[in-house]
Amino acid sequence: MTPSEFARAELAAMMAKTQEANVDQQAALRALLDCAAAALAAQSGVEDAQNELTFVARNLGDEEDYSFMRP
Repeated sequence: MTPSEFARAELAAMMAKTQEANVDQQAALRALLDCAAAALAAQSGVEDAQNELTFVARNLGDEEDYSFMRP
């Protein structure tokens, strides 16, 4: 199992739990993002975490190539 597959499976399980517990899913996702960003910063440093989050944010849309591939 790849790290992405593992993360997607864990996210699916979390979303199922939020639905069962009647927890706001957007709020839960924001909280998860906060936790993941803090954990990444603790593991690799704040600057690296900021760079990674910026990269992810710039490449959210599926309809475009990654920003580094754009002309």
